[in-house]
Amino acid sequence: LVTGASGGVGRYAVQLAALAGAHVVAQVGFTGRGARLSTLGAAEVITDLAGVAPVHGVVENVGGSLLAATVALLAEGGVALSVGQASGEPTTIDFEAERQRGGCRAVEVFTVGTGHAGFGDDIEELLGLVAAGRLDAQIGWRGTWDRAADAVEALRARQVAGKAVVEIGAQ
Repeated sequence: LVTGASGGVGRYAVQLAALAGAHVVAQVGFTGRGARLSTLGAAEVITDLAGVAPVHGVVENVGGSLLAATVALLAEGGVALSVGQASGEPTTIDFEAERQRGGCRAVEVFTVGTGHAGFGDDIEELLGLVAAGRLDAQIGWRGTWDRAADAVEALRARQVAGKAVVEIGAQ
């Protein structure tokens, strides 16, 4: 399960999970945001978690109540990886309910900051997949440096499907 699948990180997560052979369920905020996700490898595109069967893995980009809801969907041995908090909401997880469900599940929080090992090898692998045509960079907005504020506004308003690229240098 990939939440916030229409964003830049979500689109990569959908593609990478599909390349790894997963049955990918892509969750988006509304139907229009799910355009093209099936061509990227999503087996299902949903706007609501109702009816989603237990899942073995979650890449969670939204946070808040959606993160808590995805934890409740984890099958025994499943892992939820929290990689973002687009909602800006705090997350409350009912760990007592999780204990009562039994089994073992994990929630991991991914952060990038000082003290972390470099990502050079990972970036090299991703660039190789892009160069080989196996990973689509999904650029949803492109503009010159003097339009950087437009890019920020479009990203904040969730008007960009994928990534925004700001070109620096001579035109």
